[in-house]
Amino acid sequence: MKFRFFVQLLFLSFSIAVVSAQKIVNLSDFNIVGSKDATPCVYEALKSVEGKDAKLVFPKGIYHFYPDKAFGKYHAITNHDNSYKYFAFPLINCKNIEIDGQGSEFIFHGVMTPVLVENSENITLKNFSIDWQEPFYLQAKVASVDTQNKTFDLFISNEIRHQIEGNRLSFSTNGLYIPFLGEHIVFDPKTKAVAYNSINYNLGSKNANRLIEVKAVEKNRCTVLNSSVKQLPKVGYIYVFKGPNGMNRFAPAMHLSSSKNLNLTNINIYQAGGMGLIAEKTENIHLNSFNVKLREGTNRILTTTADATHFCNCKGVVLIENCLFENMLDDGSNIHGTYMRISEIVNNNTIRVRLVHPQQWDYNFASSGDSIEFIQNKTLLPVASYRLKSVTKINEKFYEITFENDIPESVKIDDGIENISWYPKLIFRNNVVRNNRARSILISNRYKTIIENNSFSSMMSSVLFEGDMNYWHESGAVNDVVIRNNKFHDNVYGGGKGSVIWINPRLDSIVSGQYYERNIRIENNSFETFDNSILNAKSVNGLIFKNNSIVETKTYPKLNPELPAINMQNCSNIVIQGNTYQGSSKRMIDIDNQSKVTLVLDNNQKGFKVN
Repeated sequence: MKFRFFVQLLFLSFSIAVVSAQKIVNLSDFNIVGSKDATPCVYEALKSVEGKDAKLVFPKGIYHFYPDKAFGKYHAITNHDNSYKYFAFPLINCKNIEIDGQGSEFIFHGVMTPVLVENSENITLKNFSIDWQEPFYLQAKVASVDTQNKTFDLFISNEIRHQIEGNRLSFSTNGLYIPFLGEHIVFDPKTKAVAYNSINYNLGSKNANRLIEVKAVEKNRCTVLNSSVKQLPKVGYIYVFKGPNGMNRFAPAMHLSSSKNLNLTNINIYQAGGMGLIAEKTENIHLNSFNVKLREGTNRILTTTADATHFCNCKGVVLIENCLFENMLDDGSNIHGTYMRISEIVNNNTIRVRLVHPQQWDYNFASSGDSIEFIQNKTLLPVASYRLKSVTKINEKFYEITFENDIPESVKIDDGIENISWYPKLIFRNNVVRNNRARSILISNRYKTIIENNSFSSMMSSVLFEGDMNYWHESGAVNDVVIRNNKFHDNVYGGGKGSVIWINPRLDSIVSGQYYERNIRIENNSFETFDNSILNAKSVNGLIFKNNSIVETKTYPKLNPELPAINMQNCSNIVIQGNTYQGSSKRMIDIDNQSKVTLVLDNNQKGFKVN
């Protein structure tokens, strides 16, 4: 209760600060009504309130934005493709600004980022929607299936300009030319969700950049010739292509960077060429009825081509409530820090480090005074933490870091570091995440985290804990997580293996008796699931799975009937108690020899069997 009161008081205090002594600016005074391109009008209005506390109000309407006259600069956005970018709402070095769309629709054209909040404080955005005239992906419906020749025809949406040259399909959208290859996924039009066992319909799962041969049949229709699908898709299924890696995260809807006290309310994002919202190095963020959703009446099956929301090295309080995240091509929310790799040990207190993943290059990792923790490369276990004296950026990949004291002698090249000064207290409550590719929420947050009263139904795990120093280099071993009163409905239906809740740090080496994650409490949740695996935990010290209801559904055939309901690997101080189960088959509990588990199988748990 104290934590919740603190959160409410915190966000109330900065809301009052924004409201006080505001100058009211009506966008109609800048000729925005009737304008063919609202971009210059918004820029002029923002320039008029520089250095002032102001509220910008839009007359309710539909406004179009183009990059041609937009503010631009070279701009790095973590987990995205860096480039010269254009912004319709460049809120840079602002303080006490409110933007009220009054229910307006903002329609964007071309590659641009609608909203940038950078080096700003006390910003409120509310009551508008973001959409693009053209989607950032190709959408095609399976028109017919030839089982004898193992081919099928695709009917391509009229929204997308496409070309077929020499059996190669490509498409053009928002000024981008994109070949018919790369990541794709299949949706079921009846459920508007990713198709059950969609992995079977993948056109080239072993090579995401494999060109697919097609043959033109008639306008908007082609035959897929050389697919390597395990199973032919059903007529009516919808294929979605977003292009090859490095060409599909140019245009997130919102970027929040190096700012403080941000309040985003009653906002709908219908489409974006990247994430709906990406926040980095920002303190105190409140999302309330911030939705990434399909527009009512649309034929589009996708919203964003990446995560709905994403938070990298934020701090203070991140409060996400009353939101709907659906039909994204990635996660509902991801909250994490960043691992950097040590490339050189210069002297006793100075190292050089590098950002490994290209979509993290040019990231503002740390500043003097931050606390930095050294991490073992193979085990991801901490070595020691030290206070940072100075940071020198060498280029977008490499940084030189000097500490106030000598670093441990055990630290070696390719070990990692993480900035432990920049993690938030997280509350994720009363939200719905559904119908998306990937997971509902990823938690890599070392401070207090509460996940409550949500509804989750994603094609992969609903809740994933995953630190790694192999690919994305996302850090954050958890220390205090509560997952309670949530409804999990038919998750992990896309194919492959996975668990509804998966605690899966990417450890190259497990050290018996030493643990990555700590203090996770999962209680009073409802699991309605067709498949077996509910909880899979690795390297956890302190986990309670208690008073949860598990009901077996018949929505789909089981994908992994051999998997146990609960699996523990190298875990300690585990309590499994008071859970109920309804179903036709026994649910197994697997516990390895390294784990220390208190297992209470009372009458309510008679549906479980222990290996």
